[in-house]
Amino acid sequence: MQTIYICPKCKAPLVIEERCARCAAGHSYDRAKEGYYNLLLTNVGGTHGDNKEMILSRRAFLDAGYYAPLSDALNEAVLRTLPKGGAVLDGGAGEGYYTGRLAEALEKAERAAEIYSFDISKEAVRRLAKRRGDLHPAVAGVYDMPVASGSVDALLNFFAPFAREECLRVLKKGGRLFMAVPEREHLYGLKRVLYESPYYNEVSEEIPDGFSLEESVEIREEIEITEPSHIRALFEMTPYAYRTGKKGRDALLALSSLKTPIHFRLFLYKKI
Repeated sequence: MQTIYICPKCKAPLVIEERCARCAAGHSYDRAKEGYYNLLLTNVGGTHGDNKEMILSRRAFLDAGYYAPLSDALNEAVLRTLPKGGAVLDGGAGEGYYTGRLAEALEKAERAAEIYSFDISKEAVRRLAKRRGDLHPAVAGVYDMPVASGSVDALLNFFAPFAREECLRVLKKGGRLFMAVPEREHLYGLKRVLYESPYYNEVSEEIPDGFSLEESVEIREEIEITEPSHIRALFEMTPYAYRTGKKGRDALLALSSLKTPIHFRLFLYKKI
């Protein structure tokens, strides 16, 4: 089966066979038992991407539906703009929450599309593959995407590093980039518990070179978390878990409920 994936070594097209992905030059990549391919060449030791604890926390929190408004906004925008049979790529898919719900929305609307999803974290991709094995899961990074140039109609960038040149390379002319970022008040209720001087997020609306801005959608809701394990999961899936002292951590984890705004900005850019 031909895909948009290319060999990370020689950049030739990859053909998916029963047990491996192979290029014409003979480079091959074994299929893991969970169903994904490791297309990440860089190996400098240590852990790439989010660790197991952060991934499990994020899965528990997201699957409880707290960020569904953002996911719904993405699904609506993709359904409205994706050409029939288009190729969708999530270049920082994590454990697959947003990509999986998008696939379900496309299926419900009977919209044919090919969805590709990768992440630099092998732990995340293992769970992504178990969630939806039909999303062409792979281990890869955004700064050297193993993806053919000009092959993608819709590219998702949700809380992942933004590699502008690679995004422009893989997108078709007129292809769209969907980027989600935390808005000003996102998780301010959480920060009020963690820090003596909570702060608002800064959001840049600068349009990246090579793109035009089609839409900018604000998503803001107040959520109440009444399950202590979900409060812990939210904390552990964010960078605040590494930036917070014992006093703030203990105060948060002692709560039986937490109210906080969730506040996002969804940008829809078009490749010029």
